[in-house]
Amino acid sequence: MNRKRHVTLLYDVIEDQEEQAGADEPVYRQVARALTAREHQVSTLAATRDVKSLIAALERDESEIVFNLCESLGGEDRHATNVASLLELLGKRFTGAGSLGLTLAQDKALSKKLFAFHGLSSPRFSAMQAGQVEWSDDLQFPLFVKPRGTDSSVGIDEGSLVRNLKELMERISYIQTELKSPVLIEEFIDGRELFVSVIEADGYKALPIIEWDFSACKGPKFATQEAKWNKASEGYKAPERFPRDIPEPVYKAMQDAAVDACKALRIFDYGRVDMRARCDPELPKEDPSSWKFYIIEVNPNPYLEENAEVAMSARESGLQYVELLEHILESAERRALRS
Repeated sequence: MNRKRHVTLLYDVIEDQEEQAGADEPVYRQVARALTAREHQVSTLAATRDVKSLIAALERDESEIVFNLCESLGGEDRHATNVASLLELLGKRFTGAGSLGLTLAQDKALSKKLFAFHGLSSPRFSAMQAGQVEWSDDLQFPLFVKPRGTDSSVGIDEGSLVRNLKELMERISYIQTELKSPVLIEEFIDGRELFVSVIEADGYKALPIIEWDFSACKGPKFATQEAKWNKASEGYKAPERFPRDIPEPVYKAMQDAAVDACKALRIFDYGRVDMRARCDPELPKEDPSSWKFYIIEVNPNPYLEENAEVAMSARESGLQYVELLEHILESAERRALRS
């Protein structure tokens, strides 16, 4: 509807600190530039760990809607939930998942239990905290070991893939002692890395699927922290593309599963579902029955950089960057009117 709005962009102040240290332009600047070009009135607000100051700043804010870009607070992912809780307590209209959705998505073991309840395929897993096993399927090596509640591939590197008991115990020890995190252990899905972005458009809608193609990499063929953030790494240089060889029924099933996963975890406005898919080499690739896919995790309020996966998929579907942003704003406004 292209209505001009007064929007406040809420972001983690650490983004300014990282930019000063030489990091890329923060996402909030890209969002501000795009919305300003469409004549929206845009304000910015840096969220800090000084909660009293943050509350005071939000209470003074007179915008119509807060565009919540806080994937962390003070650089800590787990506090993104607290930011959403604060916005809810203050009665603010804001974009993206609320505190419940962020909590469900951040706890990857709980997410997987919800996927199972809704009939969605996810790798079998075990969850551990403080040396105690909270849940365990009957697992087979190779296994993938990672922190239970972190984002951005934190704690994921070549050593995450373990093939025997010795490697498994060493990795569990590393995550618990060095990263101070509960542990999630999954059966490793040897296959392709896929991202399915989902937006709300009078109901949920899955966008074109993106593949991060590691097939030519000599190192890990999965999304490590190095691959996501080190521009000099082999994984970072691996291309992202729109796969054309997935049979239409499988492609549609992946999109439907992504939508169902977002609904199950109470993800609002936009989200990204990470999957792994494999095709039986003994069967024709064109045969839908040769394919299996698994939901790895759901990312609420995913990275909205102009060239990241959500924006890429939106463009592929005909939605330009600023149109995607306005679409998110409209979705949040519709939800606020229903509540």
